[in-house]
Amino acid sequence: MLGPNGAEGMNVLELFAGTGAVGFDLLEHGALHVDFVEIDSRRAADIKAEIQKRNLESRGTAYRSDATKILPKLAGNRYDIVFADPPYDIDPWEQLIDGLQEHQLLKPDAWIIAEHATRNPLPDNISGTTAINRKRYGDSTITIYQIPNAASRST
Repeated sequence: MLGPNGAEGMNVLELFAGTGAVGFDLLEHGALHVDFVEIDSRRAADIKAEIQKRNLESRGTAYRSDATKILPKLAGNRYDIVFADPPYDIDPWEQLIDGLQEHQLLKPDAWIIAEHATRNPLPDNISGTTAINRKRYGDSTITIYQIPNAASRST
């Protein structure tokens, strides 16, 4: 999905990180830095331990926090990719995307990658973003959102 260069040089925010598998994979594929956010204290501690075990302290940071509440604290950071895989029984998308924009956490052309239940399709547009790709994996679907840039809006 990311193209031939993978995540090379990208800053990534992984929300609802769980084990951090996605963020660690992106680090292995060239991501510059990943901020992992997980509300479960045990899982957040496991991510922190894995960062240390892999000697990635300069390239990864683990936060134990609610994904929607941490966004103001991340102000000043700018991300190329935001990956979010919340529990399928909640719908945080509008609040998350609004918060990402309000706190200016997205670089131009950033992707918001939303993993969600296939049975609960996400709309084509959320809070000024547009779905640019969807891929179904059985019971899960990945929807990629992007904020249209000024040039694409005028054409």
